[in-house]
Amino acid sequence: MNIGFCLLLNICISFTVLFTKTPETNVSSSVAGTSLVNINQSRNSITGFVFGEARNPLAEVHVELLDDLYVTISRVKTTGSGLFAFRGLPNGLYNVKVIPYGSDYESQTRSVSLVAFSVIQGRGAVNEQVDFYLKIKRNTNAGPLGAPGVIFAQEVPDSAQKLYEAGIEDLRNKKENEGFDKLKKALELFPDYFLALDRLGTEYVVRGYYTPAFILLTKAVEVNPRSFSSSYGLGLALYRLQQTDKAIENLRRATEIYNQSPHAYLWLGIALHQNKNLPQAETALVQANKLSKGESAEVHWQLARLYKEQNRFGESANELELFLKYKPEAAEKEKIKEMIATLRQKASKK
Repeated sequence: MNIGFCLLLNICISFTVLFTKTPETNVSSSVAGTSLVNINQSRNSITGFVFGEARNPLAEVHVELLDDLYVTISRVKTTGSGLFAFRGLPNGLYNVKVIPYGSDYESQTRSVSLVAFSVIQGRGAVNEQVDFYLKIKRNTNAGPLGAPGVIFAQEVPDSAQKLYEAGIEDLRNKKENEGFDKLKKALELFPDYFLALDRLGTEYVVRGYYTPAFILLTKAVEVNPRSFSSSYGLGLALYRLQQTDKAIENLRRATEIYNQSPHAYLWLGIALHQNKNLPQAETALVQANKLSKGESAEVHWQLARLYKEQNRFGESANELELFLKYKPEAAEKEKIKEMIATLRQKASKK
């Protein structure tokens, strides 16, 4: 953003603080140990901008104002220019917290002290500007199917790396088409570029573009056989393309590379079940249930299917009840309840 424009905007905000009052963000209770007698005398404000790693302004980001005990006082969202503002504040110590929900950025908190002085009581005012430059979360570049692991070292031409980094930045900023286009161009310059192959391939998988994902991730696994995300993504693509044996091979390799992903074990169990390998499918699904701390509705659904096929009706009913517990808004809720009753009856007759 142009520095001159920022300064002008900040001056405008300061004048706005002096002559206007914003009911949505005014504080109407005791804050930081200060008892308010007249809220109209509270003219202080905290404003600022939220930027991404490339110093681009971030819009629609949640920002919270907290007191000195970290109790939330007010919440706002940044404007299209990344601006946030809290107005009508009494003197005191505050904490401003930026919470970038649904993005690859880490949250960040800054402390702000407001102390306004004036000869005439209630006429003093101070505006503190606090700008945030958010950092990317660790392992973000691993893509939507990424997991902690060893970083793959590879010499990459500078031109390809710049296109890759620009593409990742576009994806962070929800510019999907631009991001994909830059990743493709990076691969045109360097076809063995693992990070680009893995990121584009896994992005395609989660969007249902299974054939191009299969092509990209097959190459990614050739370049880096120890990649969890590439192996897992390739397994998903192969399963959707009805190549179940190869899907199992890749999903099993993914769980061997990184054994803490409940999703990888879930899909391994689903693929094994599809291949009628029920004992191994149960082992994988039970592990998925353990890793998800028993809170995954999908895992309970798959276990219910598996147990039903084995005539383990009581266990199947138990899993369906857990499914409804963790997915109470299920579309076929009443039918599932009827199914549970039927399974209970069958179990009682055994």
